[in-house]
Amino acid sequence: MTPAPPSKRPLRRASPRTDVTPTRAAAASRALAALSLAAAQARAQPAPTPTAAAPPDRAPTLAPWAETPPAPRDAPSPEGEGNALDASEALPVPVARRWPARRPARPREAAEYPWEPGTSLGASRRVRETPDLGVGAYFQLPTARIVRYGDVMAHYLSALGWLGARYGLTRRVDVGLGVPYYLYGLSVDARVLFYEREGFAAAWWGMATVPFRGDADRATDCLGFTWNFAGLGWASGPLVTWWSDRLALSGGLHLAQRTGLGGVWLMGHVTADLRLVNGVKLLAQGFALAELSRESRARAEALLGDGGRRVLPYALGGVRFYTRRFSADLGLLAPLSPAAPLYTERLGVLPWVSLSHLF
Repeated sequence: MTPAPPSKRPLRRASPRTDVTPTRAAAASRALAALSLAAAQARAQPAPTPTAAAPPDRAPTLAPWAETPPAPRDAPSPEGEGNALDASEALPVPVARRWPARRPARPREAAEYPWEPGTSLGASRRVRETPDLGVGAYFQLPTARIVRYGDVMAHYLSALGWLGARYGLTRRVDVGLGVPYYLYGLSVDARVLFYEREGFAAAWWGMATVPFRGDADRATDCLGFTWNFAGLGWASGPLVTWWSDRLALSGGLHLAQRTGLGGVWLMGHVTADLRLVNGVKLLAQGFALAELSRESRARAEALLGDGGRRVLPYALGGVRFYTRRFSADLGLLAPLSPAAPLYTERLGVLPWVSLSHLF
């Protein structure tokens, strides 16, 4: 009988599952058991028994890091041995945080001031206090505390005149420009800070007014109220200021001349401010002009008496109301000599005002 010819059907490729030999399967099973044992020991739980995949003639090998063979799941572990963790290896027990019965108060953030502490116009050391940023001048008289670099301060009824603006040119120099009281002209000034430390500053101040018209006989010729000019033409001299959290003292001594009248005057002033409450200060100011050289213009005699050398003292008192960017000085001016301008027998004091604003 003739044997059947071989089949031409292609051989079927063995699947990966049936292709694994018993030796490789046992090795994989032992590796899986070792990983399970290590994970169980880390969690302090009973270790699972090795899977029964190893041949009976071979004992399951332990992982290299295992010290003792794992105990069966049903067998109790002796005290202090087996899978139990020592006291040094005990994991911390998480404790739930108790919700506070009352919501804690939010911390107050420090206020941001335009002036940094330690600069000439530094903010107060106490955060809750409003800083007085107009301390560069009291009424119409300047102090040694200059405007900070890059800032612009506007003045109304100040040493610059009806209207003026002051700019921090550098960290030690500020300049001002304004409209003088006789109106038909221009006023300029500058302060140079040459010494400063915490609570004390010294500077040099110089100012001048330039009339647009050379001479005038009436107030209407200059569109202002200073007849024959008669206002401060130029002045130059040192300024010093000492200050603390509650009290400040400022003074200056200058040579000066009145506009269009000639002569030389010595001008001195002292100012004290005392903080009463937050936003309110008490101001006291003394101001005097002493004639060093007689005014040469003939019309000066008609303005202020017989043309002899004079001393013109004034006293000024009032309050300052201030916010973070605005300050207003309100007070009463008292001429202390009959030869002083603005002196009258009927009215001993005159209202006085000056305003400042930080842009």
